[in-house]
Amino acid sequence: AGFDVIDLGINNAVEKYLDAIEQHQPDIIGMSALLTTTMPYMKVVIDTMKEKGIRDDYVVLVGGAPLNEEFGKAVGADAYCRDAAVAVETAKDFMKRKHNVRVS
Repeated sequence: AGFDVIDLGINNAVEKYLDAIEQHQPDIIGMSALLTTTMPYMKVVIDTMKEKGIRDDYVVLVGGAPLNEEFGKAVGADAYCRDAAVAVETAKDFMKRKHNVRVS
């Protein structure tokens, strides 16, 4: 789909996200949860980004089997994506907007 992906793996501390953000300077940060027990940590990452003053510099997408759009809004993500195909299209739309390309 034309994106370079940096896979941080599973069960990462918020510091690992912050280090990766600093090192790679991504346009988009994606987080996925397979279990309901890991879902709340997405908010921790987003809240920490806010505390550091960097939240608005990045698009944050969340997804995973137990998530829904309401959860995405509640944790402060820019969008919820129900699967990888939707995530790709959503990411493309955000990048078009960022670069002022007309979205049809």
